[in-house]
Amino acid sequence: MVRYTTMNPKPLNILIVNTDWRNIFENGFDELYKKLERDQLRPDLNNFFFFSWGTVSYVKKRDERFSSVHMKTIWRSFKPCIDFLSIVMVPYTVKKSGFKPDVIFIYDLGFVVPARILKWMYGSTVVFCMTNMPEVYSRTRRFGKIKAFYSSILEHLFVRMVDIGYTINETMKKYIMNIGIDEQKVVVFASDTINRDMVHLKASKKGIVRRKYAIKDNSKIILSIGRLEAEKGFPRLLNIFAQLDPSFTFIILGQGSLKKELQEQVKHLGLTERVFFTGFVDRTEIWDYYHDADLFMLLSNAEALGLVFWEAMYMGVPAIGSTAEGIVESLGQHGERGLIVEPNESIDSIKEKIKFMLTESDKRNIMLAQAKHYVEKEIANTVTINDLHQ
Repeated sequence: MVRYTTMNPKPLNILIVNTDWRNIFENGFDELYKKLERDQLRPDLNNFFFFSWGTVSYVKKRDERFSSVHMKTIWRSFKPCIDFLSIVMVPYTVKKSGFKPDVIFIYDLGFVVPARILKWMYGSTVVFCMTNMPEVYSRTRRFGKIKAFYSSILEHLFVRMVDIGYTINETMKKYIMNIGIDEQKVVVFASDTINRDMVHLKASKKGIVRRKYAIKDNSKIILSIGRLEAEKGFPRLLNIFAQLDPSFTFIILGQGSLKKELQEQVKHLGLTERVFFTGFVDRTEIWDYYHDADLFMLLSNAEALGLVFWEAMYMGVPAIGSTAEGIVESLGQHGERGLIVEPNESIDSIKEKIKFMLTESDKRNIMLAQAKHYVEKEIANTVTINDLHQ
């Protein structure tokens, strides 16, 4: 049974086992710190040791509370090999470092075996943070059936080996329970980028993005944010945008393996002057984009939550999403907080939904108010990793 303590939390030694292909520990530590804040890991209080598979090898520290061992691997595209090597390398490296973890935090069930070995060595608590649906996401990627099969094996073999399932909403709670974690071991935390970024949010201003891209005042801006990967559904979104009024502008924030392919699609559709790919945008700037957006739209094929929807909803931006479970939970099935586009919905119907969202009305204003209230309620959840004890 998970118990909660909120009085005077003591610092924890937290081991995080992960992959860091972008090497953000070395090149983007501020971004890493913000991710720890987002996942309620209290980087202001706790001590962290990262074992990370990556493209380079090193042992480094960022002051006395943040250490990392990065281990280079040639097996980036072959996850089973990384999982197998971790069984030996993770316990060996942690023992050699002298770091004694109170909590072993994993985002991937492939790392649960070395986590259990370390639990046996140090009496640690194994926390599995599940922020997406591995089997569902895998199906959208290259060699999707094979990757989904492997994800399914991991889920069925190893999920019962974790002490706490740490997840982001009711959709994911149901998912994690369905694959075998008992309800009393599941904790829902608020993946909160809003309170975390409040200083940047308050400093953001309307008009900055329009000026940056020389967008006319009479052009409606549709904003979308997400990794440029198959599960985000950008090809469909671009095809829809191509059939809207020529006065619309489409801004896509994010980076990923499909960037060149999407840019070719934009060129083929004749949208080069009206579609902007920004690439990575720092959190200090991202709120400016919400200020200038007239509509937020993302039609993901799979989505566990979609924090970008919460951000748009909080900022009063009308939101349209897909039938992905996490999006429906956030927006509501029947227009409570946003609108849903069905998989085979006609372009005329989609245009009507966009028109409704861009037109001032009492019904739309009530929807926007309900959306912001929903997000405020969700991020009021104050559970952090330090509140969990076995």
